[in-house]
Amino acid sequence: MRGKALIPLLAILIFSRQSIGQDSIRSRSWISVNVHYGIILPVYTEGMNVLIKAHVPALEGDYLFKPTGNKVWQQDYHCGETGIAFFYAWMGNPAQLGNEIGLYPFINFHLQRSYREKLYLRTGIGLAYLPVTFNQETNHKDILIGTHINTIINIRLTNHYYLSDKLRIETGFGITHCSNGSFKTPNLGINLITLNTGLSYSIDGPKNVAIKPHIDTNKYNGISHEFYAAIGISEVEPPGGNQYGAVTFSYTAYHTINAKSKIGGGIDVFYNNANKVNLANDSIHLNSPIENTQIGIKAGYELTIGKLALPIEVGAYAYTKSTGHGYEYNRLGIRYYINEHLIANISLLAHFASADYVEWGLGYKL
Repeated sequence: MRGKALIPLLAILIFSRQSIGQDSIRSRSWISVNVHYGIILPVYTEGMNVLIKAHVPALEGDYLFKPTGNKVWQQDYHCGETGIAFFYAWMGNPAQLGNEIGLYPFINFHLQRSYREKLYLRTGIGLAYLPVTFNQETNHKDILIGTHINTIINIRLTNHYYLSDKLRIETGFGITHCSNGSFKTPNLGINLITLNTGLSYSIDGPKNVAIKPHIDTNKYNGISHEFYAAIGISEVEPPGGNQYGAVTFSYTAYHTINAKSKIGGGIDVFYNNANKVNLANDSIHLNSPIENTQIGIKAGYELTIGKLALPIEVGAYAYTKSTGHGYEYNRLGIRYYINEHLIANISLLAHFASADYVEWGLGYKL
């Protein structure tokens, strides 16, 4: 009953109006402690129910600061707060799932078109360590996680309610995902849905906010062309199976809408040696290596944060012999524009909610 009573209280805090919102407060650095409470999102897979035995409490410690706005991208996002978080969750099943320990940087994006702090979208990505994983002999029912080191992704709606210029309440609701990108199976991943609340304390004085610099809007005109090459490793089921190399070649034509957003479309060419093994297991044998090639048509959106970009792409296979995952695929990733032409890329190729492999590669922009 106590857990249920917290829900309406947190909802009130999340959507409450703020009494303080001066730049001198927002430009400080903060340390915060948050308590989370929620559930592991069930996946409708045989054997999942035996793993979820209780609700999940978690503890989080953050250090965050508001940039002064001396860079264009900081002004574009109204100097959203940037920080690093330490996350520790008790999964409610010590023997089979253990605990989740994560460390990740994050950004709080304003959801208003002003400098008023009320509601944020918080996004972060980093690394997680899980002491308890799948083991064929001692923990064969853990079909969620196959490796100790994993990627952790946090997305949540969060609000800051100022009690004074040095103290504020934080509340939020969101999802924390943890998986290894199918580098090693099993890899259904763990999705935590949690409510959180906590306190933040300012550890320094206010900083001067920079004047917004002039932005040359002419650079957003026209179409850009980006070419990528990437490699990855995919493991074949059952758990403990062999790992196989995969290669991706990609072309995307992007239209830059503004400093934050790009939309586009293009073509992907995949060659995954694991597909040949899966087809052979289904008594389907290819006549030549070329038949293992997959060609896809895609559409995409890219959120730009300075030199960093977060692409989201959805595609469909125009040609494929391997149909075990269906004809749809999607991609989430991180790209860093090293200079005017060279791009570093890390992305997760997936089929609906099933991860295939992580793509590590480089790109070239024309």
